[in-house]
Parts: sequence; C-alpha cells; structure tokens
Amino acid sequence: MSAQLEIEPEIKRAAAAPANVIVLDTKVPDTIIWPVAGGKGGTGKSTLTANLGVGLSLLGYKVIIVDGDLGGADLHLFFDQVSPPRSLSTFLTREVGTLQDVLLPTPNENLRLICGGSELVGMANLSHAAKTKLIRHIQSLDADFVLVDLGAGSAYNTLDIFALSNEGIIVTTPEPQARVDAYGFLKNTVYRKLKRLFGRNEPIADLIALFAREAGRKSGRMEDLLERLSAVDPLAGQEARAMLAAYRPKLILNRVRSKRHIDEVHRFVQLVRQYLSTEVEYVGYVRNDDKILDACERRRPVVLNAPKSAAAIDLYSVLMNGLGVSDRLHRFDARHCRKLAQVAKAEAKFW
Repeated sequence: MSAQLEIEPEIKRAAAAPANVIVLDTKVPDTIIWPVAGGKGGTGKSTLTANLGVGLSLLGYKVIIVDGDLGGADLHLFFDQVSPPRSLSTFLTREVGTLQDVLLPTPNENLRLICGGSELVGMANLSHAAKTKLIRHIQSLDADFVLVDLGAGSAYNTLDIFALSNEGIIVTTPEPQARVDAYGFLKNTVYRKLKRLFGRNEPIADLIALFAREAGRKSGRMEDLLERLSAVDPLAGQEARAMLAAYRPKLILNRVRSKRHIDEVHRFVQLVRQYLSTEVEYVGYVRNDDKILDACERRRPVVLNAPKSAAAIDLYSVLMNGLGVSDRLHRFDARHCRKLAQVAKAEAKFW
C-alpha cells in the first residue's frame, strides 16, 4: 500500500470552527477511559495503545497507560521497561494501597505507565472482588486520558474492564479471521452488558440467556431479542434499547495493505449495526509498515522511533481526525496532523 494513501473521507473530522478560529476550551471535564481490545491475539492492540498514549501526551494531555492484559502483560516492553519495579501484581497483592502507587514515569512528564503483573500466578483469573477493586481504582486515576490495553479473548474479566467505557476501542486487522473474532467480541460485550443491566430481573435475565443459547446462535439479530423483551416487559425493552444506543465502540483497522481492506471494514460496521443493533464508529486505519517492527525491536513506540513513517502519520490522523482529539497546546489544528511528526521527532531526543 503506497505511502500516499489518503485517509477515507468518512473518517475525516474537520474542526467545527472556521479555519482562522482557534478553539480556546482546553479543559478536559472528566477523565476519558479508552479500553483497547482486539478480539483475537496478534492484531497489534498493544502497539496501538502505546503509540496512541504517546501521541496524546505530545498533544499536552496527562495520560496513563494501564497494561490490563492479565494473562500476558508486555506493554512495558514498548517503553524499555524490561523488569518494571512496580506493577499490577504489587497492587493486587496489597503491597500498596492504590494504583497511583504503582505508576511509573516516562521521559515525557505527561505520560505514566501501570505495567501488567503476569508474574503473579492466577493473574488471568481474578476473583470478582479483585476485579471490582481494579476497576474502581482505574476509574479513580488522575489523568485526562486512561488507556487500558486488554488481553485477547472474551473472558468476563476482559469484557467487564472493556465495559468501563461506552466508547472502548476495538483493533482488528483485514484478515477474515480477525474480523470474525472482533465481531464475536462485540457480540459478547452486548450480551454481557445486557446481563449486567438486568442482573436483578430474573425473568428478563432468563429470557436473554435463553435467546443467547437458541435463537441468538442461529440468526444473531439483536433486534429479535429486543422485540421479545418489549413484549414481555415494555420498560425492560426501553432500557435495553437505551443501553445499546449509548454503546458506541470505536474501531481501528490495523496493518492495512490496500483500499479494498477499508471497503471491507465499512461492511463490517454495517454488519454490526444490522445484527447487534450497535453503532461502531470507524475512526481510521494504520498501514502495514516495517517501521513498526523496527520500533518494537528497539523497544520504542513507532511515533518516536520513526515519527515521519507511514504508520506514525496514520496514528496522528487517527488521534486528531478519527478520535477527534484536539491539540491542547494550540500548536496546530486537526487538519495539520502531520505537524505532530515534528513534535514527535523533537520528543524522541529525550527517550
């Protein structure tokens, strides 16, 4: 795929203000939490999480990246933390009182890390109490953005942490297997959210479970379930529809090699809308780029190791156009995201 491939018009988000107007509101009213999942392993979610976190910090935001891959934590390797002194294990074994106590600094004062704790036996199978505690402490972290890198698969721990936000990020690659797993992950999140919503309404919970085992496995159309819920309990039907309307996960297509892959991801979005009654927001793609592998070997994010590479440029566009993150320091607006490469190049000298 050529380096000249342009971002699709559908994902461009020009600033709402006229070209000569600078938006002065830089305050982030609340912490924005973006859990990042991939459905299957190998989609590059950890790579994207690390690079998006660095990009946000370069835009002037306070960022915390949490390695929430409870079974195979490796996010620290992108920041040359071979053996981190503190991690989730330190927190979960109660050696410290809060997640704030295990934060690790980086050369950028805006960016801090919470490394995973896969060295702790049973880490991938947290108890309900431990999971609830972890979620509560993630929600209390002091930052503008908290990015949580999650493991592959649809274990309840992963689904419940992903449910921290209605706008979690799904990372997939163009391969059919990856898209199938991404769809399966989204389907599991929808059923998990419904189950938690009606956990104390036994008749409705039983109806959802029955549908998931029978009709849901055949057609998979969430609209059929919504109609059944409304027929049994109109209020429950309204609540379920409201929950699905509020659920707007984001989608990033990684390792793109041709424009055909982008056409296919648009069909994927339509499929999710049709069968899961869920609106997935496609926020952009990252091209297949050997510079990412080079950066991984040097244990650095590609936006710092090769700030003008095709993949890095795509990541800037995902941030500023697809995700709509403005420049907090007003050095440039969203239409000039390539200028972020200059900031990244200057930042790289300190890493």
